Amino acid sequence: MNLRELALRLSAITVIADAAKEAKDRLRDESAQALNAVGADAAKAALNGTEVAKVSLVSPKPSVSVSQEQAFTKWVKQNWSTEIEETVRDSFRKVILEKIDNDNGVAVFTETGEVLDFISFKQREAYVSTRFATGGREVITEAFATGELSPTMMLSNESLAVSN
Repeated sequence: MNLRELALRLSAITVIADAAKEAKDRLRDESAQALNAVGADAAKAALNGTEVAKVSLVSPKPSVSVSQEQAFTKWVKQNWSTEIEETVRDSFRKVILEKIDNDNGVAVFTETGEVLDFISFKQREAYVSTRFATGGREVITEAFATGELSPTMMLSNESLAVSN
């Protein structure tokens, strides 16, 4: 393959990849809305009666973070003075933050029950995840190879006439 062919193929694949990303983002949003609308957290994807994947609405737990650095450092220094350099070591910060429970927005150190008012929780947005069933990718790849599915069909916003 010469340089011009490589450049053309790369250009074409870039267009396909960009369109696929846009379609994937749109479909994730639509899937999240549809799952929320029916109160479900997952839906199975099937092609010709064969389950190929499971699309799930993932609601991650709030991530724990330090909201008052000086108070956190002071508390760690009082309890684990050997872990203090100028600030709390990143490795120990992770160990401690993993031991903090979220009690209705109140940070509680699990080992002692101590409330830590210098720790806060940040809610993360729900997102849609696709997990393929064993062999699911292969079923879809075969459907593309036989023409049962096409990239154009998948990138469009039209309803599919695919048997489930």
